[in-house]
Amino acid sequence: MAKKTGQLLSKLRALMKSHGQLSAYIIPSDDAHMSEYVCEKFLRRGFISGFTGSAGTAVVLMEKALLWTDGRYFLQAEQQMDENWGLMKAFMPGTPSEEEWLAANLSSNDKVGIDPKTCSITRFKTLKKQLGGAGIELVSVKENLIDLVWDDAPSLPDAPVFLHSMKYAGEDVPSKLESVRKQLKSKLCSSIVLSALDDIAWTYNLRGNDVNYNPVFYSFAVIDQSTSTLYVDESKLSTEIKEYLSNASTSIKPYDEIYSDVKNLEGRVFLPLSTNAAIFQAIDEKNRVGGMSPVQELKAIKNEVELEGMRNCHIRDGAALTEYLHWLQTEVQKPGVVIDEVDGADKAELLRSKHDKYVSLSFDTISSSGANGAVIHYKPEKGSCLQIDKDDIYLCDSGAQYSDGTTDITRTTHLGEPTDYHKDCFTRVMMGHIDLAMAVFPPGTKGTCLDCLARRPLWNVGLNYQHGTGHGVGSFLNVHEGPCRISGGNRMSKHEMGLKKGMILSNEPGYYESGKFGMRLESLVEVVETSVGPEKGKHLTFNTITMAPIERKLINTKLMTAGQIDWLNHYHLTVREKVGAVYEELGRSQELKDWLHAMTEPM
Repeated sequence: MAKKTGQLLSKLRALMKSHGQLSAYIIPSDDAHMSEYVCEKFLRRGFISGFTGSAGTAVVLMEKALLWTDGRYFLQAEQQMDENWGLMKAFMPGTPSEEEWLAANLSSNDKVGIDPKTCSITRFKTLKKQLGGAGIELVSVKENLIDLVWDDAPSLPDAPVFLHSMKYAGEDVPSKLESVRKQLKSKLCSSIVLSALDDIAWTYNLRGNDVNYNPVFYSFAVIDQSTSTLYVDESKLSTEIKEYLSNASTSIKPYDEIYSDVKNLEGRVFLPLSTNAAIFQAIDEKNRVGGMSPVQELKAIKNEVELEGMRNCHIRDGAALTEYLHWLQTEVQKPGVVIDEVDGADKAELLRSKHDKYVSLSFDTISSSGANGAVIHYKPEKGSCLQIDKDDIYLCDSGAQYSDGTTDITRTTHLGEPTDYHKDCFTRVMMGHIDLAMAVFPPGTKGTCLDCLARRPLWNVGLNYQHGTGHGVGSFLNVHEGPCRISGGNRMSKHEMGLKKGMILSNEPGYYESGKFGMRLESLVEVVETSVGPEKGKHLTFNTITMAPIERKLINTKLMTAGQIDWLNHYHLTVREKVGAVYEELGRSQELKDWLHAMTEPM
């Protein structure tokens, strides 16, 4: 049900007048760290608009309010926003960006406000340039105006920080700090300001619980050639953690002191793209050096300890997801049994939680039946969700955090008998998934160059999907991690990192028909060397580490090549062996083991 926003918008517009006669106020989705997912305190865009998707920007003017979001969220935004809001379909032909729209619709000498702490360096520069070209002033508003109209806003989280053991991290803090300092030297910089929460968690081998599903904690860090400072609420740190940081030659300062301390940094200061504009503005212009975070590059290439943890946790996770799908297919056939989408999500979470090293989910489970599957980032809620229909498509996109890794998997099934059209659509999705999994490419190839492999079977019959094909994944960190990706079209980025051995990415093509169904097939892949070609190791390929069956009844083998069928059969035998071993060890029922065997029979 759409949130009523009329009174909130009236209060916000009054504040816009009293804070410099602003003609427009921009509300990004971001916190001060440019995080994809934020704690409740920073869900400002969702509070003012009613739209709760993870990506989007709200722009409030005196007479109207607009929201920009991408193709994953069009349906969700239309459902959640009331009549006060207009939807701008970002990245679609004919849709201007926020700054383009403002430049075209405001007058010269108008003022547009934004909280600089919620805006990245790159975004701030783009806004300032585009608006300035139209004679419009971009104003940094120190007080966040949404906070001023949010009477019962949550406070910052205070969960304790905890140690990420070396048996999972594989590299100690002094070694990581040395790697960062080498990068600084190569960039002729004296220091770096770290803002991205996963960069900080990785560097210091620490984890937290400040953001749902992402084991990070609110903090900043400054590293120079001889010192390291962590800006964090000290009450979150135990005596053991403080001693640990001291032994790593790292001092501790209050979280908010970063804004005053950066003014005193000497020499060239490296500011990653995730740095907010308030920090950017506080540093002397001649000392600023911007670019991709060197920690992102270091973190993206997993060491052997992290890779082994990722492989192992995906076997356990696959065993849980496979058990869930068996349970679901069994239960929905029973007379009188009603299972809704939330029940399904809860059951999948329960089964995961029983496995070794489980910590939490890695994102809200997308448990979607029928037409809800077409809402790409759908979140079921009790009271409004659908019953899981045994005569329709069911999509489950889910994942978990384990001490030794992070998972993200999507499987699509049909609990009854799919139509031939369903089979053809899913088979083309799967063919793209397999073609990408089998790709061979030189080291350094960008994922944007491979994206078309996953789309080609759909493109061949005039179909497509409105989301990226792959994203990087952290090691017991954020489920979405840069700077590697597999995406095409206008999503290309000059900061995208070429693919290298040791990276982990998702492979997730899909197809969606609004009001009817959605289907997606997602597994995580490890970038590995291949023996293809005259010189071993000169080319790379993907090794699929997700271990769960692909729905057989949705496959039309007549559309597939012999190579695609061979890949599928080999993958299913690997799933049978590895997941089956988990079931043997845990003493699972013969019925479940028989079902796994049937689901992984060669096609």
